[in-house]
Amino acid sequence: MILYWIVRLAGVARWLPLRMAYFLGDAGATLLWWCWRGPRAIAIENMLRVTGDAVAARRAARYSFLNYGRYLIDFVRGPALRPEAVIDKVRFDHWDAIDAAFDDGAGVIFVLMHFGNWDMGGAVLAARGYPPNAIADLVGNDRTNQLIVQARQVRGMKVIPSTRAAAGIVRAMRRNEALAMLIDTPVSDGGVEVLFFGERMMAPAGPARIALRTGARVIPVALPRANGTSDQIIAMADFDVRLPQTGDVERDVQVLTQRIVAAHERFIRAYPDQWYIFRRMWPARHPAPATEPALAPEP
Repeated sequence: MILYWIVRLAGVARWLPLRMAYFLGDAGATLLWWCWRGPRAIAIENMLRVTGDAVAARRAARYSFLNYGRYLIDFVRGPALRPEAVIDKVRFDHWDAIDAAFDDGAGVIFVLMHFGNWDMGGAVLAARGYPPNAIADLVGNDRTNQLIVQARQVRGMKVIPSTRAAAGIVRAMRRNEALAMLIDTPVSDGGVEVLFFGERMMAPAGPARIALRTGARVIPVALPRANGTSDQIIAMADFDVRLPQTGDVERDVQVLTQRIVAAHERFIRAYPDQWYIFRRMWPARHPAPATEPALAPEP
């Protein structure tokens, strides 16, 4: 319910000048930073793995809240953008490599994290004529889900319900279409163990299993904001990830998932404050309930 009203209130931003809209997003994010103690503590703990420094981790976590507020502003303003405006907002010089990936004919899986403006990835693919599909995971309540699904459909994305994902994914890959999947959703069952920022965690195995079953190309991508006051996006992609073919399916799933998260580790190191991860990614270092670790005062 909270997420529903956040999205609804952020809808006011579509009628405001961009800087004023971002000011509104910053105000809401700042309020959440001070009031949402559990996720704030977890965000700092996650960032500590990235930065290795307590002060830098707190700073990155705080700015990730601000950048997430700006992402929500972009999300509610996005459906009003014309395709040519979407193309103009995304800086990317490797569309020839994207064309080559589709030339294989087995579909392309774009693997993302909750990072930058990830929804703009599907929008720019649609604007350039690559049919994008996205799996609709359930968040919040039915009204929240409806708002999010409708916003993505307006952007040109085909939304595959998570309850019927298998059949929809197979059809999309057979049609040589794009599939967008997130890989930073923590899992307890059905995941695969990988090293991420030097520590073990369980990552979703879905992207790797689908790719190995269908032969689809896998491309880790990230879409960081160019700077804090701009809605310009820089698209980053790793075209070097290839499917392992050892004959040992479980081993191949682990190796491919490790290659995917290693690419995202590089993206996050470049823009740590644009990774919006307010859920614990790694096992807790301490058994106590989530509270903020003792940190030096923020400069």
